[in-house]
Amino acid sequence: MRMILVTILFALTLSACGEKKELKDTVFAPAVQAKDKARAVEDKLKEGAEKTREAVKASEQDAGAELQKGY
Repeated sequence: MRMILVTILFALTLSACGEKKELKDTVFAPAVQAKDKARAVEDKLKEGAEKTREAVKASEQDAGAELQKGY
């Protein structure tokens, strides 16, 4: 029983030391590509949201300046 356990552990150790492939070169390539595309879309959405926030903030400041002038 002990020898079987040692043999299994030895086999696992040798298999872990094998050649490592990039994740993009495996069967997970479509999932990795989809995740990369989703991150790119998320970045664009964040940029758009930030521009919208800045535009709203600028328009609020302009509206506040007009109220102070009495318009």
